[in-house]
Amino acid sequence: MLHELATTFGSKDLLDKIMADNPDRKMVLLAGSDADEGLQLVDASGKPSVFNGGLNYRVQLHQGSSEWQGFFSFKYFTFDQDTAKVFDAKANRLASNGLPSGMTAMYVLTKEKNANEYVLLTIWADSDAYALWRHSPAFAPFDPYAVSANHFHSASYHQVTADEK
Repeated sequence: MLHELATTFGSKDLLDKIMADNPDRKMVLLAGSDADEGLQLVDASGKPSVFNGGLNYRVQLHQGSSEWQGFFSFKYFTFDQDTAKVFDAKANRLASNGLPSGMTAMYVLTKEKNANEYVLLTIWADSDAYALWRHSPAFAPFDPYAVSANHFHSASYHQVTADEK
């Protein structure tokens, strides 16, 4: 089971070099669905980070596949301790009741150096499956957290295949 992961952002040349320099690691190159998001590299090897950016996370919860393929949704939050407990309970409930149709994996992450900073990372078969969930009653338990008071930010990505490299 994966206990930690790290991410970084950068140019295609830089991220390609990091991947080439670390062939023993499970690295996933992602391109933002929104042109402003750019490229992100996820190190899902579970080994200590080789990135300098400090975007290191602890995996608090994982449900579903360990394959890193599909459409990726990152939802970022900052919670106080009480809100974090309620969010954790809702995430656990979602994980234990079976993932929504089209969701292949769900991760709840906390920042290594600030456990109040959360990421809800969901991986989907495709963007359509994500959109159906996001606009369905099944997403309602998470709606209250998607507000500026929680420093909410959302980004979505698709995997860059070898052909796109």
